[in-house]
Amino acid sequence: RSIRQDMAHFGTMNKRKKENKPNDEWITPLALVEKQISMVGGRPEDCWFDPFKNSGRYYNAFPTDNKVYTEILEGKDFFDYEGEVDIMCSNPPYSLWKEIYEKTLALNPRIISFVMAEAALTRARTVMMESHGYKITKINKFHVKRPNKEQYERGYRMWMTSVVVQWEKTTEEVAMDYTWDTKEYLFEEKSDDYHV
Repeated sequence: RSIRQDMAHFGTMNKRKKENKPNDEWITPLALVEKQISMVGGRPEDCWFDPFKNSGRYYNAFPTDNKVYTEILEGKDFFDYEGEVDIMCSNPPYSLWKEIYEKTLALNPRIISFVMAEAALTRARTVMMESHGYKITKINKFHVKRPNKEQYERGYRMWMTSVVVQWEKTTEEVAMDYTWDTKEYLFEEKSDDYHV
């Protein structure tokens, strides 16, 4: 396909999202999960929360047994969760950002670490988080490879730029740690290794 055809495909994907039929099932590469978790740090007593478990890559990589998850495929809906958590770490579905932010803020974790498209880190979202006492403490920028193997083999390398953003609830002034990861990550479109 030509670049023009690729752009037409992108338009089709946007139309699909507007029709409320997004494909939100993208499995985060384990190397990126591990990097994101290492950015968080945390305290030994912290309860870690994976709100969208799917294959369990985040949940299984958390550095503690003090962890909880929700997974719609198991009948545990994130939007119904009412427990207390200290750290929320995930790659949430992009089509539900507004609802996810609202629920996340209601849960009131001390640290929130999300993967998102760089363009999704808008001023309005940052202001909303700040109005609830959260400040960005870390950003790790990285490239996502094209998920279509044929396109990748034809030389299209970068699909989009994404970021791991970490917010911490604090009243203190903080210096933000900003890093650029030169590695490209390939996200899987569906979970072939889903397990309970």
